[in-house]
Amino acid sequence: MNRTPTLPSWAQELRERYLAGEASMFLIHGNVRDLYPWDEDGTTRYLPMRSFLERFLGRAKDIVTYYNCSEGLEFADRPMRGRFIKAVNARRAVNGQGPLSGALPRSPAEVLPMIEDLVTDTTQNASVVLDYAETVVPSGDLSFMSEADKANLVSFQRWSWDPSLLNSNNLIILVTENIGDINRRVVATAQIVPIQVPLPDTQTRGAFIGRQDLAKVNMEISPEQLGEHTAGLSLVQIRGVLRNARQSARPVTFRTVSLRKKAIIEQECHGLVEFVDPKHNFSHVGGLEGVKGDLMRIADAIRKGHRNRVPMGLIFVGPMGTGKTYLAEAFAGESGLTCLKFKNFREKWVGSTESNLDKILQVVDALGYVLLIIDEADRSMSAGDSDGGTSSRVVARIKEFMSDTSHRGRVVIVMMTNRPDKLDTDLKRPGRFDVKVPFFFPEEQEERTQILAAITRKAELKLHDDVDLDAVSAQLEGYSAAELEAVLLAAGGFASEHNREALHQEDLMLAAEDVIPSRDVRMLEFMEMLAVFEASSQRMLPERYRDLTTDEVLERLDRARMLLGSRVS
Repeated sequence: MNRTPTLPSWAQELRERYLAGEASMFLIHGNVRDLYPWDEDGTTRYLPMRSFLERFLGRAKDIVTYYNCSEGLEFADRPMRGRFIKAVNARRAVNGQGPLSGALPRSPAEVLPMIEDLVTDTTQNASVVLDYAETVVPSGDLSFMSEADKANLVSFQRWSWDPSLLNSNNLIILVTENIGDINRRVVATAQIVPIQVPLPDTQTRGAFIGRQDLAKVNMEISPEQLGEHTAGLSLVQIRGVLRNARQSARPVTFRTVSLRKKAIIEQECHGLVEFVDPKHNFSHVGGLEGVKGDLMRIADAIRKGHRNRVPMGLIFVGPMGTGKTYLAEAFAGESGLTCLKFKNFREKWVGSTESNLDKILQVVDALGYVLLIIDEADRSMSAGDSDGGTSSRVVARIKEFMSDTSHRGRVVIVMMTNRPDKLDTDLKRPGRFDVKVPFFFPEEQEERTQILAAITRKAELKLHDDVDLDAVSAQLEGYSAAELEAVLLAAGGFASEHNREALHQEDLMLAAEDVIPSRDVRMLEFMEMLAVFEASSQRMLPERYRDLTTDEVLERLDRARMLLGSRVS
């Protein structure tokens, strides 16, 4: 009995939309270099994309041809090759051209007209898979494209509207890993339907692991636990983890899987993200008691699975040196979320930045339960007009991602900036960033003492019995958390000059006199007022700012802008 096999969700979507007559051209993107389950006649095999599509399409199509620039045109079997040549020669004869002879060509300039002859013939029942489609219609501005690339682009756009293709039983499938690498004129064509191939979910990973030969693998965790713990990995990568364990005879543990997973994902993202393994928690954070309390309640909701109590995102705003990044990493340690940090995902080539961002967000979505840290957001997320619209598209993509309420409680984005005025207003709205936490220099001597003590614990500094941190903090009014840390480091230098392991009071007092705090007072005051303006809760503000009206805050900001002039434009 030739029953319809159980299909992955993306293949089922393609089948349904094609049969509904929605389109004859599809763009498959995402996790396209993986293995996919092909379940037929009671046997499940895991196939690469090409083999999967050949079987998937070969059930209903007379001709299934596969093309990429390197290998040229290939076919599922020899009879299909013969039918392809016969169909193309028939159209060539009608057009007054001679028949094909010799080996089939490889270059897009020669192959695309042959494909067009095939798919616009309404008597045919064929499918064409164009793999590595980004090499045929690469992303780029028209003014910088070669004549060949322009011709390919026009061909794709013509096909999408061609009545002969739309009224036929023929099908074209474009395949690419990153949709951002495809020319956006193709992506934006309404008649070309994009379908994302997701990374495997828990059920798919579990089924795959269950069908692997684990006899010679030293498993210290169960296959079910391995399936849960490999979120964010493809089946190919999971197979690699098991093969490595089999060959090295090293046991498969939570720790080894985590380390391997970290290395794989960082490599997959080509240095676009960095895994952060927090070595500190809130016990290493001095002061900020109110902020820590609010974040602890969020961390508790995450741990207990109360997803509706978790904000979609948080913005940490305030002057530099106030501990925004440090506190974000401590929050990751408290919440238990996997912590990723954006690295430099921006590139100078058109479309590359958007492609990099899509890759990051795909990994984040697949991992789940992730804290994504975006530092210096005013640089990476500001919607400027001097970069050809790239920043606007980046911000739009982040907005789209954060508008997906299925991410609530699974993906928490923490964005840090000292210039929130440079961020898109709509990006900062509640529903995307529900909590905006203001950061300020420590207000009281007691808070400065707490910060000094916390830094001492984290850095494992030894203090002599004569040290009085209260006396030191009394000399450090107006210092930021970063400057307080600089004082302790300087004290360590003075102690080493006298060959002392422990810091003495004398070392700390000398350091307090030596370290100069930031003298850019006007800029710091401007950044403080921006933090006041952005704060989402009155109780997060220092007492001296709590009674200010919105008009008073705006007046102070306007005055600061006038004093700073072009420095804040």
